Amino acid sequence: MKSGIYRVETIDKRTVLLKALEEENEEYTFPVSEFTHEVSPGDVVEIWFEGTQWKTKYLEEKTKSLQSHIKDFKKRMFDEE
Repeated sequence: MKSGIYRVETIDKRTVLLKALEEENEEYTFPVSEFTHEVSPGDVVEIWFEGTQWKTKYLEEKTKSLQSHIKDFKKRMFDEE
């Protein structure tokens, strides 16, 4: 796996199948537990290696899934309270 921007294709119990947006035919699996947000199929995420662990970031502006936007909005509202 390498740092980059990926689309979440499918999710099973413990892993997510990611497809690279910038590179064609590159797919990786990534542990669900490593994400800093609740992922859904269709999400666009940025993943990079920092120190000794992977970091993730949800890219709202590139995700076109309404369900993902609603989840992210609810999470931000709960975090502010």
